[in-house]
Amino acid sequence: MFNDDFIFTVTNAVLYAKNMELVRRYWRTIGRLPNIANPQRYSERMLWRKIIDHNPQFVLFSDKLATKDFLKDRCPDLPVPRTLWIGRDANAIPDELLRGDVFVKANHGCGFNYRIRGGQYDRGNLQKTTKRWLGSVYGRKSGQWAYSKVEPKLFVEESVGDAEASLIELNVRAGNGKAILSSVIGKCKTPDQWSVYLDPEGGPTLGMGDAEGSPIVPLPKGLAVMEPYRRAVQFAQILSVGVDYARFDFLWNGAELFGGEITVYPAGGVSDPANPSANAVTMTGWDLMQSHFLKSQHKGWMRTYADAFSRRLKQSGGMVRGAGFEPATPCV
Repeated sequence: MFNDDFIFTVTNAVLYAKNMELVRRYWRTIGRLPNIANPQRYSERMLWRKIIDHNPQFVLFSDKLATKDFLKDRCPDLPVPRTLWIGRDANAIPDELLRGDVFVKANHGCGFNYRIRGGQYDRGNLQKTTKRWLGSVYGRKSGQWAYSKVEPKLFVEESVGDAEASLIELNVRAGNGKAILSSVIGKCKTPDQWSVYLDPEGGPTLGMGDAEGSPIVPLPKGLAVMEPYRRAVQFAQILSVGVDYARFDFLWNGAELFGGEITVYPAGGVSDPANPSANAVTMTGWDLMQSHFLKSQHKGWMRTYADAFSRRLKQSGGMVRGAGFEPATPCV
């Protein structure tokens, strides 16, 4: 009978050998070698998820089109932006669909968004950009495994608001039916972007990237967002049942709340919370005992490892309560 520390040492050695490039990337970004087999930090848990916890549901969440169906099925009273067209060739998009305010997107990665306002766009540039998207395997270098399993498609999506005006993003981190930490973002992906972090009850708090001692930033005065925020938290808790940890994104245009994306590798999973409070609340809320890997049956060495890891987690109540906090590269 091997002791658990020996099992973790052997498992780490095997995982290092099989995933050397990811280990190097972790070292370059975080500045230390990761404990993959017995993760003690948020970034290590993300690396563990990338290498070990290949939950089939993560593929669904990483597919922007499949995510819409999941949202509709689980929360039918939560609208999602309408999909106007699906295909693989931007030249096949009917001209009439591009005459207003829409987005052309790819479903298999992050940042694949082509915004069209008032029908103003260059068809040649659109074709070149989308062709490049379809030829890429998003997340391959960073180990974001689930994206690589999504069949690439293009789609046209209605615009439900303008980020440069009043559109607000509400991002709720949740695990197995419980909200953990949220952010409210205005003017998203513009030079004037701002963000505020809230606890599940709506109180301002330090965010993932806020250094220890930073002032807690309140919501902008006059921003009437608490009612949709509370609804977003409720929806996230419903959507997260059976999921150990993910970020659930919503859009608020001042009149209606829409479901957005579900992110299983927030910020690419290559950073740690920058202050103890955000670290503690995230680590306590993310219960690895609820992970797909530990709820599955295994054989051989992986069964030996899974049993050892389960024992170690149970010794700490299933969660490492803020263990190993060390300020590192901030994440969003």
